[in-house]
Amino acid sequence: MAKLPALVVAALFFNWPAIAQTSWRFDRGATDISFVSHRFGAVVATGRFERYEGTLALDFDDPAKSRIKVTLDTGSIKAGSSLMDGFITGATMLDSARYPTASFASESVTRTGERSLEVRGRLTIRSISQPFTVTAVVDGDIDKARRGEALPFHASGSFLRPAFEIGRDVNIVDDQVEVVIKGRLSR
Repeated sequence: MAKLPALVVAALFFNWPAIAQTSWRFDRGATDISFVSHRFGAVVATGRFERYEGTLALDFDDPAKSRIKVTLDTGSIKAGSSLMDGFITGATMLDSARYPTASFASESVTRTGERSLEVRGRLTIRSISQPFTVTAVVDGDIDKARRGEALPFHASGSFLRPAFEIGRDVNIVDDQVEVVIKGRLSR
């Protein structure tokens, strides 16, 4: 369910001074990577990943040169109860014992608006890689970020569980899972 963090980074590419491949990192105290599952339109399951890593090499003048990689510890999911955590990390779903990480690696970053980006790449869950698209939006003051302050953002994308062989026989949630990242990047 790692659709995630790399999506957020794209939000940093807005007519900024020429700085090639500036390194950014997730501000752990202010960033959440979570998932949302629905059933008939109603939210039925949510959770967040407690442990994750991100490598964000951003080029503000030419977003296409930027590279984003995010890795999630699939066993670090917290969904509100130990029973739900165990189910999601268990063999039917993420199978954290066999597949301890999920990852996203960008392949292209495109500016779609003054404060928004589209990040396309590959999402890998259970050793299965599929195309994945993330939409990222800057929430904070871009001028302050230009001066080196942290950059608030949010990002999201969704995938279908069957594409990653997640919960084939599970019918209590819809197939589509949304990954949401909300937080802050810092240098």
